[in-house]
Amino acid sequence: MKRLFGVFLACTLAISLTACSGGSRENETAADTETQMTATEAVTEETAAETETETTMTEAVTEETAAEAETEMTMTEAVTEETAAEAETEMTAAEENILIAYFSWSGNTEALAGMIQSEVGGDLFRIETAEPYTDDYDTLLDIAQAEQQEGARPQLSGQVDNWDSYDVIFVGYPNWWSDAPMAVYTFLEYYDFTGKTLIPFNTSASGGFGRSLSGVEESAPGATILDGFTVTGDNVENAAGDVSAWISGLGL
Repeated sequence: MKRLFGVFLACTLAISLTACSGGSRENETAADTETQMTATEAVTEETAAETETETTMTEAVTEETAAEAETEMTMTEAVTEETAAEAETEMTAAEENILIAYFSWSGNTEALAGMIQSEVGGDLFRIETAEPYTDDYDTLLDIAQAEQQEGARPQLSGQVDNWDSYDVIFVGYPNWWSDAPMAVYTFLEYYDFTGKTLIPFNTSASGGFGRSLSGVEESAPGATILDGFTVTGDNVENAAGDVSAWISGLGL
């Protein structure tokens, strides 16, 4: 009987020890888990702090970059405006030194002069005689022929103001008997063309400049003469495109 009781006590003690051992391991595991969670939370908080710092730095860099870009844009706009202003000033100065002088009886050469002004700006000057020509075409032809034969230089009714301020002078006229009207030669011979650029333009029935270009050159010594433009009277209304192309080719 005592032997059985001893065996029972031994079994009970073994079970108690096993239970205590298991409880100890469970407590140790729980402690380890809690430690790992605490470490994980610390790492997470550190990572969050680093992320927040990086975000703040990125935002700061972005703001700085945006400020620099805005500054560059402002500077670019300022340079662009300055360049545009300089170009406008140069264009205005170029327009101010251009004169478009023309003699017109029927109105064709006057219309052509207006097209040229639309392209280059400048001032218009109408060459007019002190004694106006007749309105009758047949009578006009007789007068024009007689003036050519005589080498006449009809008196003009007006003068160009500030002649010295012009560097480029367009001179236009109709073709009368294969030459320029004698009034045009009066104009050319009156003014000093030394150092100036002379550009002829002309309207005609069919003969173009005729022999007038040699007369223009002789009457304006010292001028640099560029290629002229001629068109028939019945095509003047449609000549704007050709005038524009001609002007572009002059390199003014």
